[in-house]
Amino acid sequence: MKIDLRKIYRFEAISHPAGAELPTGGDIYYECVECTHVVSSVPHIVSHCECGNLHGKGGKVDIKDQAKVKPVRGKLK
Repeated sequence: MKIDLRKIYRFEAISHPAGAELPTGGDIYYECVECTHVVSSVPHIVSHCECGNLHGKGGKVDIKDQAKVKPVRGKLK
């Protein structure tokens, strides 16, 4: 099932120092810079971006290239 989170949430960029660990939380999402897909930082259902850089399930996200990930905060529209 493909869900476009941009229809539900308004996303704002979070300042994140290069090389630092990515933040996680219920309102934190990761945007893939390559394919612009958004995945929750703590996904409870299987979630992935189009290019395969982000893949998550069971509350954890696997990231192939962290340099291509932008953390964002999601707020309901």
